[in-house]
Amino acid sequence: MGRLWRGSVYSFRVLSQAAATQPSGPLATAPAGAGERYGPNTAEVTAFIESVGRLSPSKWKKVIAAREAATRVTRDGSGQPAEIVRALLGGAPNGAGTLPEPMSNVATDMAAILAKRSDAEAVAAWQAASALVRRRQLSALTFAAHYAPFASVIPPAQAVELPPIVDRFANALKWLSALQWESLARPWSLDRDSSASLLQAALKSRARESEEAVAIAAIAVAPRHVSGDAGWAAVKTAVHGGRVLSSMGELTPEQLQALWAPLEEAVALRSLTDAPVSDKPSRARTKKSPPPAEEIKVEKKRAARPRAAAVYGPNTAEVAAFVKAIPELSAIQWLRVLDRRQLVASVTREGEDEPAVVVRSILAAVRASAELELEARCSVFSAVERAAFALAARARLSDDEFQQHYGSIADVVPAREADTASFASRVAALNPEEWMRLAGVGAPADVAAVAPLVNAADALAPHLDQRTDVEVVVAWHALTALVRRHRLSAIKFAVSYAPFASAVVVTKASSIAPVVQRYLTAVGRLSAHQCSVLAEPWLLADDVSNALARATAGAATRAAEEAAALVALVTVPMRVTGDAGWAACKTATFGGRVIAARSNLSDEELLALWKPLERAIPLASLAASTKSR
Repeated sequence: MGRLWRGSVYSFRVLSQAAATQPSGPLATAPAGAGERYGPNTAEVTAFIESVGRLSPSKWKKVIAAREAATRVTRDGSGQPAEIVRALLGGAPNGAGTLPEPMSNVATDMAAILAKRSDAEAVAAWQAASALVRRRQLSALTFAAHYAPFASVIPPAQAVELPPIVDRFANALKWLSALQWESLARPWSLDRDSSASLLQAALKSRARESEEAVAIAAIAVAPRHVSGDAGWAAVKTAVHGGRVLSSMGELTPEQLQALWAPLEEAVALRSLTDAPVSDKPSRARTKKSPPPAEEIKVEKKRAARPRAAAVYGPNTAEVAAFVKAIPELSAIQWLRVLDRRQLVASVTREGEDEPAVVVRSILAAVRASAELELEARCSVFSAVERAAFALAARARLSDDEFQQHYGSIADVVPAREADTASFASRVAALNPEEWMRLAGVGAPADVAAVAPLVNAADALAPHLDQRTDVEVVVAWHALTALVRRHRLSAIKFAVSYAPFASAVVVTKASSIAPVVQRYLTAVGRLSAHQCSVLAEPWLLADDVSNALARATAGAATRAAEEAAALVALVTVPMRVTGDAGWAACKTATFGGRVIAARSNLSDEELLALWKPLERAIPLASLAASTKSR
C-alpha cells in the first residue's frame, strides 16, 4: 500500500449554484426519489453534521490537536487547501465543474455550521464528512485517516460489536513504547498462501469494523513515538493485526502464527488470548464435594467481612447499591437528577467545587492504573486529583502556586502541555512505566482514607463513559458522599446526595419512626411563607442546647436528620432560594434531629427546642407520637 494523499475524499472545486440555494440543515428536503440525502450512509452523516454543530470550543481544540498529530504519520500538509474547501462550502463557481450529490447536500448543510470556524476546523470537518459519505467505498485505513481527528469527540457508528480480543489489541496499542512501535514499522511481507487465506477469512468474518477501530486507535497513538514513513508503516501493520484477530475463527493455528509474526515482538499474541485463571472452584464441583456446614459458615464470615471493609469502607453496602443502580437509570431519572441538582445549587451556592476536568481525570487515572498495587494507586489518585484542581484554578493562581499544586505529575505530563480540555485524555494515555514513575515520585497517600474512593471510582467509571460532564460530576459527588457518609454532617451529606435521593434510596424506611415520617411529610408540603419562617434567625439557650446534646448522644437520630435534610433540599428551593433557603434547610434538618430525640427530652426541653419550627410546623400537628418521657 502506498502513502496516503490525505486530501478531501472529494476534490471538486466548484459548488453548483442550485445547491447553494437549497434550504440549509440536515433536515432540508432531499431530492426526488431519495430518502437518502447523503447517500447510503445518510443516518451516520446526519448525526455527524448535527454533532459538529454542537461541539464546544474545548472539543474543537481536541479535534485540531488530533488532526495535527495525525499529520505526523499521514502527512496531511499537502491536502486540499482551505480556500478550496471554503469555495465548496460557499458555492463559489470557477467554471471547472460542479459538485455532485450527495456532496452538494453536505456542503449546503455544513456551510452555516462552519462559516465561523477556523480554516483548519472547516477542512477537518469537510474531510471527515466526505469520508463518512463514502465510508464503504474507502479502505478502512483511508477512512480512519480522514476521520481520526473527530473519533474521540464524535465516535463513528459501528454496524457490529467488535470482538473482545480486538478491543484488547486496540487498548494494548496505547501502552506500546517507542521501540515497540519501531518494530511494527519494519518491512515485512506475506507469502501467497498466507495472504490468500487471510483474504478469504476476512471476507467471512466481516473484519471491516475491526480494521477501522484499530486504524483509528493506531493513528491516535503512533505519532507520539514514530512519524513519517515509519509511522505510516507501523499504523498499517497495526491494521493488519486487527484484520488477523477478527478473522481468527477462520484460520488454523499455523496460519495465525504466520500472519501474526510481524506484530509478535510488539504485542505477543499470547498476551491477548490468555485468560486469567481463577482459583475459585466451580459451582458444580462444590456441589459434588460439599464441606461440612459449620466450615461453610466460618468461611463466609471470615472472608466476607474483611473484603467488605476493604472495598468501599464502612458504607460498602450503600456504595455497592449506588454503583449497581447507576447503569439502570432511565433518561427520565437522569433528567430528574439534574433538575434536583439545580434546586440544591440554588440554596447552597457551592458553584462548581469539583469541575468536570477533575472528575474525568480521576476516573481516567483509576482505570488506567488498575495494574498497580493499591498503595501506588492511592498515591496516583491523590496526585492526579491535586493536579486537575490546579489546572481548573490556574487563572486564579500565581505561577509558583500552580507549580506547587500541580506537583509530581509534571514528570509525566509537563505543565506547559496541560490544559483542562485535554488533561483527562492525557492521563488516560499514560503507559505503565509512566504510572510507576508517578507513583514513585508522588507524595504517600492515606491508604485507609483514599482506598475506598479508588475502589468506588474503579467500579463506577465504566458506567459514566457515555454520560455528559454534568451527569458525571453529580454522580461522583453522590458517590464520594456515600463513601464518606460517616464523616460528613447530615446536611453536608444531603447536599451531595440529594439529586439521587429518589432514584437510589439509601435510607431504610424501617429506621424512620412514624412521627418522623409525619414530620418529613410536613417538610415536603411547606409553603413559601412557612419556608420564610424557618429561615428566620434563632438561637438556643446553653441549657437547652446541652439537653439536646445529651438526648442525642446515644439516640439514633442520624437517619432522621439525613432524611429531613434530603427532603428540605428539594422542597425549600422551590419556595425560597439563596441564603434564606439555606437557613430554612438547616432549620428543617435541626427539626429532624429534635423530633427523633423526643423520647429523651422533657416537655419543657422539647417545647424550647421546637420553638424555631413551631410557627411553620406546629408540634401538635405531629399528633400524640410526640409525647415526651
